Amino acid sequence: MVGIVLVSHSILLVEGIQAILGQMTQDAPPVVVAAGTGDDENPIGTDPIKILHAIKKAEQGDGVIVLMDFGSALISAEAAFDLLSEREQHNVFLSPAPFVEGALAATVQASLGAGVTTILEEVGAINRTKAKRLGVEDVGLYAATRNTDIPPARDRSEEISLIVPNQLGLHARPAARVAGTLGGYIAEVWLIRGADSANARSLNQMTMLTVQKGESIQFRAVGADAKDALSALLALASENFGDVDKPDFRLQGKNMLEGGIAAAPGSALGPIVWYRPEFPKIERKIVADAENQMVRLAEAIAMARIELSELEHMTSGNVDSAEEAEFFALHSMLLDDPYITCSAHDFITKSRYNAESAWAETIEKTMERYRTLQNEYVRGRAADVLDVGTRVLRALTEEEFRGPQLDEPAILVATDLGPSDMVNLDKNMVLGIVTQEGGATSHVAVFARALKIPAVAGVKTLIRPLLDGDIIGLNGSTGEVWISPDSRQRRALEMLRAQWDDHLQDVRSKAVEPAVTRDGKSVRVEVNVKSVDSIADAIQAGADGIGILRTEYLYLNRDSEPSEEEQYAAYSKAAALLNGEPLVISTADLGGENILPYLDKTSTERNVCFDKRGVRFSLAHRNLFLLQIKALLRTAAEYPIKILLPMVSQLTELREVYGVINEARAMLKKTSIPCVANIEVGVVIEVPSSVFLADQLAREADFFVLGGDDLARYVMVYDTKNSVLGTEYTELHPAILRIVRDIIRIAHEADIPVSVGGDITSNLQAVFVLVGLGIDSLAVSAASLEQTKDLIRTIVTSEAKELALEAMELPDANSVKSLIAMHCCTLYEI
Repeated sequence: MVGIVLVSHSILLVEGIQAILGQMTQDAPPVVVAAGTGDDENPIGTDPIKILHAIKKAEQGDGVIVLMDFGSALISAEAAFDLLSEREQHNVFLSPAPFVEGALAATVQASLGAGVTTILEEVGAINRTKAKRLGVEDVGLYAATRNTDIPPARDRSEEISLIVPNQLGLHARPAARVAGTLGGYIAEVWLIRGADSANARSLNQMTMLTVQKGESIQFRAVGADAKDALSALLALASENFGDVDKPDFRLQGKNMLEGGIAAAPGSALGPIVWYRPEFPKIERKIVADAENQMVRLAEAIAMARIELSELEHMTSGNVDSAEEAEFFALHSMLLDDPYITCSAHDFITKSRYNAESAWAETIEKTMERYRTLQNEYVRGRAADVLDVGTRVLRALTEEEFRGPQLDEPAILVATDLGPSDMVNLDKNMVLGIVTQEGGATSHVAVFARALKIPAVAGVKTLIRPLLDGDIIGLNGSTGEVWISPDSRQRRALEMLRAQWDDHLQDVRSKAVEPAVTRDGKSVRVEVNVKSVDSIADAIQAGADGIGILRTEYLYLNRDSEPSEEEQYAAYSKAAALLNGEPLVISTADLGGENILPYLDKTSTERNVCFDKRGVRFSLAHRNLFLLQIKALLRTAAEYPIKILLPMVSQLTELREVYGVINEARAMLKKTSIPCVANIEVGVVIEVPSSVFLADQLAREADFFVLGGDDLARYVMVYDTKNSVLGTEYTELHPAILRIVRDIIRIAHEADIPVSVGGDITSNLQAVFVLVGLGIDSLAVSAASLEQTKDLIRTIVTSEAKELALEAMELPDANSVKSLIAMHCCTLYEI
């Protein structure tokens, strides 16, 4: 009997088909399912290894027919097919038939004893049969186009045309946003520029087109939701593809005879230290077991993806904007790019390379394609490919990453530096940076400006002869570099350095001053931190306090739960750094995407956004929660701390937490361990039910924190990873502003303070409105602290209040943006 394999992104979809099959066939043929990824966090997708095993299980000697739903299912099925031996491939057939009808027809025919040829003819006739019934003469007009390298004819597809508005064109980050936007659609989409085209789901193919500002492009799509996909792309394009055009720093400096491009302001003088990262040593091997190499590569990519997610999370709250964190999000997309993954799979399955050499060959060829491009900015993306490629190779070879290492203050010199090199730089040891490659928009420039490290990029061969210890000087504001400067040049550089240090000191001193509006309203500007190690930097930067100390870091990336003593030590260390100022510590927001391997696995929601998260998770794991509460009560006996509860949805949960606090206090007293008698407990208002029950919660909580990000996501119904709306669109929506207004009013009527945190506070337009609505405090990133305080000092509260009231009457977020821009740009320079 012929075996049938069903390849689908969704287990639920296949379960529905199986239910129908059960009613239509008695002598059921072997129908084997290869659906989903098997990953609880990201269940939607396909897996070549799972498909390979399904094919082998379905084979009973009469052949196997494989049916696939859409998109990457075809790529995964082809990869699985390539892993079969030549003899096995003769009996396996990948069918282009419609998934649902094809599955039903193939299974029925197989149950009747039909052979492979008969079944393939039967499923191949499905489109013709349906077309005849519907009166459609040209079946080809409705046939799915599966060659993702060649766009379909215009008369057989949907299409939009537009002019690229971005200053730097469709470079890597806007291309990544295009691919991310299409993640929620099944349509096949192409980007077309003249005679050239690219798969719009491939970051590499789109970037290599080097589309420039002002060029005309088309997006062409086929599929059931083609119009919706194009509408989403049109909305993304109207938002400048998510880019915020910034000044071209190359115009501020000049290419000196001995120098390069001004990358980050400031000057430096000192000895150099070369940083020459080495590509992991790879030995090419021809292997027989391609399946094992595919598994090894998949595991290495998964490990790299986890590392990148952690880096994105770490940088998102500690640098000047989302730009630096976005580099790591872009690298995650490179790991999923079909251009790269399919090439690596081909090297394994066809050339029989081991995983290391297959991946290295793919990365080298991809980099070479970037290096041959004319556009300087896009050519610089080869550094991204090298960075992410090296990360996967380290996972395969188990080599430890060693970034730039400085034993004493020096000027760091390199051919180029990637995000992984820059993110962990010790800014106290790096006097300045000089690179042979790169420019004003390179990784070096972006990170150096955020870290306030003077930098010059693109000096080409100027520094090539230098050795470690040679003295150079640089001016990052002009792009000048001095090799072995004489005494006069050294004095000039020392004077420039002193002026730069004075400037930084002036900036820091202003940041330390309180943020008071022009009419006398004081607004606390605090900084959220994700670990104890970030507190000292936040206080030094001028924060009025720590908005929230998150505690998830104590639970993640480990094999066992943190002990009470470990938590007590961490909380005490954090509180001691505040010199008597109160510290708000959030109980761990676990559950959802934050999976703890050391806990018994329980059933989870398919959508992790609606899983047991925050306080729900804590109450469901009472013993784990008790350890944290006991550590917090012990810390509160020595330092002024407050407890914050995330994801509270009803008053009952708050009361249950009070019960846990009483239980923990009793346990500590029983063992004569000092603990506080009373402790303030606040709740995060971030789910719709807590908004409607805010009056109840305000009567029993001690303070409110408005969780802007999750609240906007739940109220406006959008996914931060896939939606083209994003927080920039929703954070100023009148619905969100009305909620903020009501929560502030309810809190103040109950005589409790309310603060706002999240991405909304990184938007200065939103800060202006929040001050007008009467917020007591803001929690911002450390890098945006100075700018936020400066803005608040220019505001007249009555004007901000009047504008906020007007904004809440508008129909959408874009109207609110326009209103604020019209009223405030000239007055407040927002």
